[in-house]
Amino acid sequence: MTESRNTNRRQMPFWKKLNFSQAFKQAPWRSQVQFVGLFLLGLVIVLVVAGLYLSISGQAAEAGLETYNLNYDRKTLERSIADAKAQLALNSSSAVMETRAEALGFTVADPAEVVYVVVPGYTGRATAILAPPPGVTQSQSVVVKSEYRESLWDWLFQGINRLSSSVKGGS
Repeated sequence: MTESRNTNRRQMPFWKKLNFSQAFKQAPWRSQVQFVGLFLLGLVIVLVVAGLYLSISGQAAEAGLETYNLNYDRKTLERSIADAKAQLALNSSSAVMETRAEALGFTVADPAEVVYVVVPGYTGRATAILAPPPGVTQSQSVVVKSEYRESLWDWLFQGINRLSSSVKGGS
C-alpha cells in the first residue's frame, strides 16, 4: 500500500527550519545598557541634525540682516543723490542764474547786438539717448550670487566630493 501524503500541511518559514534560538537570556543590565546606548545614539543623531539646521538658519538670518542693512544704505544713498540733484536743479534754475549773473555784473544782451559765429566742423550738441532703440535687449546682470542659489543637498554633496577627493589624494 502506498502512503498518503498530506498536502494541506503548511510550509514552515526558512528561519524556523533553521531553528535558531538563543541558548540563554541576556543579563538584565546588558539589555538596559543596550537600550540606553541606542537611546543616546538616537539623541546624538537628533542633536547633530538640529545643530546643522540651527547653523544653516543662523547663516541665512545673518545674510538676511546684511541684505536688509545694505538695502537701507542703498535707499539712504538714493535719497541723498535725489537731494543733491534737487539742489543742483534749484541752483541752475533761470531765476537763480539771472540773479547770480546780475550780481557778477552781466547785463541782458540785446538781440541786435549779438554776433553769431559759424565754426566749421562743429555739429552742435550731441543728442541725449535716454533709452535703447526698440528691439535691442540689454543683458541682465545676476542679482543673486550663486552661493545663495545653492540648495542644501548641492552643498552637502560638494562637501562629500571634496572630502572623498582629499582622502584619495592624501593616500
